Amino acid sequence: MLSVITDSSSNILPGEGKDPYLEVMPLTIIFGGEEYRDGIDIKTDEFYEKLKTSREFPHTAQLNYGQIEEAVERGLARADEVLILPISSALSGSYQRCAEVAEKHKNVYVCDTKCTTVMLKMLVLEALENRERSAAEVIEKLNTYRQKIKLCAVPDTLTYLAKGGRISRAAATLGSALHIKPVVTVNDRGEVALLSKQISMSRSFDYICGMVERSKIDYSKPVYLLYSMTDSNAVTLSSKLGVKYTEKCNICPVIGAHIGPNAAGIVYSTK
Repeated sequence: MLSVITDSSSNILPGEGKDPYLEVMPLTIIFGGEEYRDGIDIKTDEFYEKLKTSREFPHTAQLNYGQIEEAVERGLARADEVLILPISSALSGSYQRCAEVAEKHKNVYVCDTKCTTVMLKMLVLEALENRERSAAEVIEKLNTYRQKIKLCAVPDTLTYLAKGGRISRAAATLGSALHIKPVVTVNDRGEVALLSKQISMSRSFDYICGMVERSKIDYSKPVYLLYSMTDSNAVTLSSKLGVKYTEKCNICPVIGAHIGPNAAGIVYSTK
């Protein structure tokens, strides 16, 4: 039997659900000198309200060795093997820390998911569905599944991408002046990547609709509609897409800190 450990960037809150073979490690969000454990000390709605009103730009901290070690010990007490599925190694040093802890233990494995938010949630759910298989078999299955998972999203503003160092402040200023709405994804290397630059949110939505229309969505897997803070743009995107989604999800604070409020997107698996 396999026990699964992930982090709160998966859009799964610590303690959410009752699956005894899943543990979610909370990531830490820092506003100035104040630290909050994601999903424990601060909820998603509270985070976005603070993001909107605070003068301090939020930062996130990597998982620490102690919390990983403790989660692994609990996982080994529940199952024969433990599989850790953290945020992409390209987005956080948490993966490396998980790998270093895993090396100290027999029957503990870590997989570079090369993704985050509900993309990661999809991998976690797939791993749990296959918990009776070996960790090696599950990792192989997840690596194949990850190649089919697609994300397309549009930030409403470039300000937070600039504050987080994802783009230059000059590019953000110019982009805002030109009303540029970039379409972004998480690519096969687990990096946030630009798909297109469109002049207006509506054109960005049209671009996403074109991508989805060319895809063959696997409706046996979850389809997630994404939004940050408010869902008005996501509702508009949904009406344009005409795609039946499984769940509408507020983007987790770790990613929301870089995307900002009023973003919209979709995550799905191809056949």
